[in-house]
Amino acid sequence: MVMAQTQVCPWCQTEIVWDEQLGPETNCPHCYNELTEYRTVNVKRDSAIVFDEQPTDSWSRYTRAAEQYLDAQEDVPECPQCQEYMVLAGEQVVSEASFMARSALPGIRPFLTAPFRMATYVCSHCFTVQQRLPEQQLAQRLPLRRP
Repeated sequence: MVMAQTQVCPWCQTEIVWDEQLGPETNCPHCYNELTEYRTVNVKRDSAIVFDEQPTDSWSRYTRAAEQYLDAQEDVPECPQCQEYMVLAGEQVVSEASFMARSALPGIRPFLTAPFRMATYVCSHCFTVQQRLPEQQLAQRLPLRRP
């Protein structure tokens, strides 16, 4: 009876099962990295160097602030461009003077009528802006029934 042996890819941590008759794999079948020449580099750290755990540059302060805004949000959509989370920046009130509804189809009221509010989201990574109706307005604004 032939016993199968296993090894773990040091690159992707995938367990690789191989047959004793065929021998061990030379490349990982998952990530295709070489398994035989895995190298480790040891670096000695100088204890006199102090690493700042909380970077104080402006980008780090910005990302910490964005994370705090995201933590406080109930709804956290993903950016359609980069799939990072979007921050609720505010709401825009659309008045009748600034919005002209599409003509209603026969037997159906207009799809959306003014005034209404739109939630405005900004991607904290690529700064894409996205607007959508808040959840509480969907039921009352959309043409779910005939007039």
